[in-house]
Amino acid sequence: MHIIFTGGLGNQMFEYAFLLALRSRGHKVVVDTSYYGVVKMHNGYELDRVFGIQERVVNRQGLHIWWLRCLNKFRPRFLYMADKLTFTPSSIEIPGKYIWGYWQDERYFKDIENVVRDIYKFRDIDDYNQAIAQEMANKCSVSLHIRRGDYAEFGMNLVGDDFYSKAIEYVVNKVETPFFYIFSDDAEVAKDIAGRMGINYVLMLHNRGNDSYKDMYLMSKCKHNIVANSSFSWWGAWLNENNEKIVVAPKTWNEKCHEIKPQAEGWVLY
Repeated sequence: MHIIFTGGLGNQMFEYAFLLALRSRGHKVVVDTSYYGVVKMHNGYELDRVFGIQERVVNRQGLHIWWLRCLNKFRPRFLYMADKLTFTPSSIEIPGKYIWGYWQDERYFKDIENVVRDIYKFRDIDDYNQAIAQEMANKCSVSLHIRRGDYAEFGMNLVGDDFYSKAIEYVVNKVETPFFYIFSDDAEVAKDIAGRMGINYVLMLHNRGNDSYKDMYLMSKCKHNIVANSSFSWWGAWLNENNEKIVVAPKTWNEKCHEIKPQAEGWVLY
């Protein structure tokens, strides 16, 4: 079986967690990264560099890409399986030969949660980011992710100011002296929201390019999290090991799905 990997780091993490769930049920699955050779997607395939995950990946071009595109177009049921965008338990039990999708639901890998957490340990975190993580540990730290950039460019669903206002208000009413670490690709929007809400905050703008994954590391080190409709900040919150954490997420993940997608237990939805 091939899992066809696409998307940025957060999506790759869902795809690999789904792969691990399949393997735990005895299925033989390989990582197919071929699409990264023909389509530019964020920083490319990153699981090896970020987490030290060693896989013998399939990375072919030419006829293999043509074959994958044919499968994706005609979708023969005996070969092809795609994510239905809602949790489908049978996908783990009876997968196809070629598997597409992001599989953005905690329930796919909930029974191997500890395995996933052990694998997703960040590598090569520099002294500066480690110092910020220590600062976060000493404060009532809250990560706040505001994503615009590529979402606006490609016409994807943007989480509105109303969500951030409600999420910030919820956290402020629940925890004492919160300090917000804001991660955003639109500094002006972030400053406007923070200014209107009157919160204590700092903008985290220093991790860019191949260092972007370090923002996810920092999100995971905050005591509480406000996530965007982004798999990147979803994982930052999910990897947060604070047993008392508050996580606030948007109900609407995208225009095709009118509920939080991905799922996670115990999160507050607005």
